[in-house]
Amino acid sequence: MNEREASGTDVAQEPVCGKIDIPHRWLPDMHEKIEIRPARAGDAAALVPLLGELGYPADATQAASRLARVTSDPQAVALVACTASGVCGLATAHAHHALNRDEAAVQLTLLVVASAARGSGAGRCLVAAAEAWARRRGATRLVVTTAVHRAGAHAFYERLGYELTGRRYARPL
Repeated sequence: MNEREASGTDVAQEPVCGKIDIPHRWLPDMHEKIEIRPARAGDAAALVPLLGELGYPADATQAASRLARVTSDPQAVALVACTASGVCGLATAHAHHALNRDEAAVQLTLLVVASAARGSGAGRCLVAAAEAWARRRGATRLVVTTAVHRAGAHAFYERLGYELTGRRYARPL
């Protein structure tokens, strides 16, 4: 048990990964610090272009409302990747209990990195932070779903050790 866990401090209020020195791949021979931290209400406007890149357009009001719902849920976390230029990535995860497992299950419900920042390591760090959050909640696995047409995302998750285990079906209600 680390000092933070022993103190009972709510880890959602503190940086999860801290600053990590990662090569800045879109600018040769540069390094930029990437910080992973919990998303804040003030990040909402920066999330608008990220949600758009993922294919879920939202205006600033919608992004703020959605972020408030996630951050107010004690079984959810919203994390952002930041550089000196601002927010460049977003991940959300949700924990839940089910009858088919003793342990909590956690699902990575959203992951997006700005196209200009892809390959920088921001996505890997966001996933690592979500995994750490899941472990602190007693989860023994993290599940991710991704759309069939996102071949790049499939390859990304497989590089991180994730395996294809099934299919997801959806139907509008």
